Amino acid sequence: MSPQTKKPTRVNTETSLTWRGYGTKEERSSFLIVCEGPTEKGYFSGMRSRRGPQIEVDIAKGDHLAAIRYAVSRVSDEYDAVWCVQDTELDSTLTAAMRSEARKGNGKVNLALSTPCFELWLILHRTDYARPFQSADAAKKKLKKIFPSWSERNTRFSDFVDGVDAACDRARRLDPDGKEQLKNPSSNVWQLMAVLQADSKQADPDPSCA
Repeated sequence: MSPQTKKPTRVNTETSLTWRGYGTKEERSSFLIVCEGPTEKGYFSGMRSRRGPQIEVDIAKGDHLAAIRYAVSRVSDEYDAVWCVQDTELDSTLTAAMRSEARKGNGKVNLALSTPCFELWLILHRTDYARPFQSADAAKKKLKKIFPSWSERNTRFSDFVDGVDAACDRARRLDPDGKEQLKNPSSNVWQLMAVLQADSKQADPDPSCA
């Protein structure tokens, strides 16, 4: 898909991670999360409530690199942080290119990468999993087996919220520093969740993701 095809779809949400308490509106930070598909959109935009950090979720049109270029273009004082949630697709060349593009954001664009794909992060909400996947499709099939009602276009944060802390623990065991982003399987989405949790002045002093 060409990165010039359409303007990115924007989903504005005022959200909170509902398993935590959050501060007043004046204390809330603002985050932009750029992702590549409906699964990620459903997960992150599903955190909405009247409390917590303000999160804007954009679905970037085009390929992985186009999404990161878009994230770089959106860096501004409007956001406390910009995150780009992407799949590595088990492709080391692609992953290196994504890191290179993100560096053009002068340290203001953060990558939350999952190997082989974001569905691994969802699997970790329900169970430990450390066996390598042969493809992203294999991870999706595994998630469907664990959670039969799940579909890419019907991903609801409410279906996974009770497992967030467990997912953070499991993801950290797979990649404790969040730097082995091509380890199969692995996901450093826990780092993004830690940032969102830490935004709250009323959060637990030692949340699982932080």
